[in-house]
Amino acid sequence: MGILLLLILFVLELFFLTWSLKTSRYHKEEKSMISLSLLLLFLLLLNMDLFQWSFRYIPLLLVFIIQAISSIICLIRKKTALYVFKKVVFRFTKNVILFTFCLLPLLFFPQYEQVAITGPLEFDTAKYTWTDSKRIDPFSPSQEKRSVTVEFWYPEDTDNVYPLVVFSHGAFGFSGSNYSTFAELASHGYVVASIGHTGHAFYTLDSNSKLTTVDSSFIKKASKINAITSEEYDENIYKTTQEWMHLRTADENFVLNMMIALSHQQSSDPLFSMIDIDKIGLIGHSLGGASSAQIGRDRDDIDAVIVLDGTMLGEEIAFDNDLLVLNSTPYPVPILNIYAQDHFENAQMLTNDSYSNFYASKNALESYETVFQNAGHLNFTDLPLFSPFIAKNLGIGKIDERYCIEQMNEVVLTFFNSFLKDQGKPRIEKEY
Repeated sequence: MGILLLLILFVLELFFLTWSLKTSRYHKEEKSMISLSLLLLFLLLLNMDLFQWSFRYIPLLLVFIIQAISSIICLIRKKTALYVFKKVVFRFTKNVILFTFCLLPLLFFPQYEQVAITGPLEFDTAKYTWTDSKRIDPFSPSQEKRSVTVEFWYPEDTDNVYPLVVFSHGAFGFSGSNYSTFAELASHGYVVASIGHTGHAFYTLDSNSKLTTVDSSFIKKASKINAITSEEYDENIYKTTQEWMHLRTADENFVLNMMIALSHQQSSDPLFSMIDIDKIGLIGHSLGGASSAQIGRDRDDIDAVIVLDGTMLGEEIAFDNDLLVLNSTPYPVPILNIYAQDHFENAQMLTNDSYSNFYASKNALESYETVFQNAGHLNFTDLPLFSPFIAKNLGIGKIDERYCIEQMNEVVLTFFNSFLKDQGKPRIEKEY
């Protein structure tokens, strides 16, 4: 869509450039009529839903409006100007650059069809920002208390109670990274709470519209650690990842405790009265999967955990004699690891069950795992649909993006239905 729009606008500008050069005239009136027509056509296409309004179209709409106003003024004044070759070329160049810049959001984030939602229930959304009075935010230069923003997807029918699923995003992710998963679960009768880990998230926008972007030092450390091999893993890296885990698990515990407390208060939002606190599942992608798995081990009110292509860092309990020491206590709740093919195969190259996920699964009371063939790390988020260009540069596989997220959502729903809705053993394939 973005490339097509850019091509159309470029052809129009090229047409007027050629016409002006051949006739030695500006053709301001004709250009003004075209500018007005572009604005009207754009608004018509928005009204017909051929263009789905979003942030992608804001810069282009602003340019169309400004050009339309300028065109009206030009048509009213009807002034003629002396033809100057350089001005014609300059205007052509300026407009091409301007339109290219305005269409960058659409080029990087193309309009796409949302993943199909299969559940029968309509769902609603909400957002809360809560401040933990017991913690200082390590990313705050003024030593403010730690604030965490949580986004909710939940069934519109507030007369019933539903299991709770809490999501934790990966490093550089954000609370909306798996929108299709949240919507799918909510449509099947779940309350989904997605945590924005301030400082670790690419961005968080709290309930007061305060924007906080990812901490630069976290980006540098995470990028460096992601690039190392298992042979390069040392005690300093272990200490760094444990610091991340401490922050993440503290966020999740705080959010869980807040929701449980609010569910007992009659005066709170009806949303929290819908939550069945006896049925709680956790899911996370990458680093969020690691912290979710650790919460599942630490708390006794968690019923099921899903790790989306993450390393279970919480299972690493010490670093002794240049080796990681793994937790030998059986993992206490049903856990599902969903792997990208490259992640799974690289982990298999380690010997003696030294990979934390494999070791934990082997010793778990009930564990499941599946591998998505030809999938990459970010195929387990909506990013490949939301921004194919960025996703390809950050890491996806050859698998069809839509198939992967739809199949993953089906597996996630199947697993939670089994352990949060008592629908029997989950039927999950070893490979997809």
